[in-house]
Amino acid sequence: MPDKSFIIYKVTPKDMEKLEETKKEIQTLKSGEVKDIKDDPIGFGIVILKVGVIVNEKEENAMEKATKELEEMATIEEVEQIGMTLL
Repeated sequence: MPDKSFIIYKVTPKDMEKLEETKKEIQTLKSGEVKDIKDDPIGFGIVILKVGVIVNEKEENAMEKATKELEEMATIEEVEQIGMTLL
């Protein structure tokens, strides 16, 4: 059985003018390993971030912990899981 999962999140930053600050905060995630952050412009200066995170499935509630940690970050408005695959 695979012991790691790759999760893709759609992250809405609170302040579009502080995207770099938001990205730096996301990189500090402790409950998973951030592999990639991509800008996804949706129009009118609004940018959604797509964040790829690897979590250890052997840890209990690993996915929920990563999601909760992202949701609690000061620079993030909203977090939505949009994909997941086992590694």
